Amino acid sequence: MEIMKAIIMLMVILVAFPLVMNGQETEYNVETESVSTRVDKILNGPITKEGLQQMPYKLWFNTNYKTYRVNTELLKDAKKKKIKDLKILAFMGTWCHDSNREIPRLMRIMDDMGIADQLELYALDVDKTSLKGKEKGYDIKNTPTIIFYLNGEEVKRVIEEPEGTFEEELVRILK
Repeated sequence: MEIMKAIIMLMVILVAFPLVMNGQETEYNVETESVSTRVDKILNGPITKEGLQQMPYKLWFNTNYKTYRVNTELLKDAKKKKIKDLKILAFMGTWCHDSNREIPRLMRIMDDMGIADQLELYALDVDKTSLKGKEKGYDIKNTPTIIFYLNGEEVKRVIEEPEGTFEEELVRILK
């Protein structure tokens, strides 16, 4: 009988020991980013491609820029048209997933077309404002907001994402 009690006690200890040990705190290496941390890392004001190629922005910028395949066939005729009269004013948020996707694509197209200098790019905070107030008068409610001008006149706005692709938008604008 004593042996039976000892065996049962041993089994209880063997079963309970791992359960007790699992109850102890374990340290995990999990990286988290609070909203306030992200807000501290946003850009605000005029920005350049070179600025977006710095940490932490390059994590999304370089990937989206390098992997985007420009439809050069579609743009072939557009390059010959009024391309020198085109200016683009873009408002984006480095915190905004639509901006993270669309702005690198737009910049890749402009680089391919040789008109990167015709883009003026501004980063806004989460309230869609900039330090110098550049967005005032443009009615910016969403990011990115990309405004296309021909001969100084606004001809198209792309808000959040183009209808189709930027290449298709450019072909329509430059007709």
